[in-house]
Amino acid sequence: MPTYSLTAVNVGSFALGESDKVLTLFSVERGLSKAVAKGARKPGAKIAGRADVLNVNRLMLATGRSLDIITQAEGVETFPALRHDLNRLAYGLYYAELTSQFGQGLSDEAEIYFEKLCEALRLQAEGQVDGALLCLEFELFLLDLMGYRPELDCCVDCRQALTDYKVSAFDHDAGGILCDACFAKQQRSHNRQVAETYDAGAGREHSFGRAFSTHLTPLVWKSLILAARGGPAQEERTPLSAATARATEAGCRLIQSYIEHRAGRKMKSLELLNLSEARGG
Repeated sequence: MPTYSLTAVNVGSFALGESDKVLTLFSVERGLSKAVAKGARKPGAKIAGRADVLNVNRLMLATGRSLDIITQAEGVETFPALRHDLNRLAYGLYYAELTSQFGQGLSDEAEIYFEKLCEALRLQAEGQVDGALLCLEFELFLLDLMGYRPELDCCVDCRQALTDYKVSAFDHDAGGILCDACFAKQQRSHNRQVAETYDAGAGREHSFGRAFSTHLTPLVWKSLILAARGGPAQEERTPLSAATARATEAGCRLIQSYIEHRAGRKMKSLELLNLSEARGG
């Protein structure tokens, strides 16, 4: 049976049979893949700890008929501090779900993404930088890698440069920010469609296309711009002011909704993240 090796992050798992697990892996060598960890659900099994989500392992695998089988696993990194902070753990699980959702399209950038994912988990575990800011930087990096990076510097409609006095809303369909004039035009068009639809339907509801836009403030816009640039170097980072922290959280939620819009589904891990934030981290 042919064998091969991988260095991979566990980004998901599900039970198989009475004692096995199927792991979703993101590796330097193959990008997103799945493999069976035999006996991983048995108490005291050596591989059980290696099979936890968010662990990084060096793996030896044997080629199987439908799924390959993990024959050896050597732990590389486990990010133990994440397990003791619900808020930081929620961010890590969100990164894992994003990887499971979008990783299939990152095969050509597997090494770049793998390194970024490990760094992002490491920074969350260290807990020295605001978690929402780190998350926002990671989200925008992923969107950029997939070719979905939102337009933040100029209006996505009229292409005029944005300023503090012009930013108005984020258009999820167009993938960028609208200036105040273009957002007002969009709203007028939407209201006209509503009126025309109800007139034509004698008061009955009809479906029609409309842009999905979210208002944002200049401070939220600036938080997006900073995060898109990767933020300052680690040694130059300083604690965020209360106002900037709130703007960063708002920007993070906005990009999360944009990601869900692109994915066409809700991210389950965001429920845990919202719960941890409601409890104050």
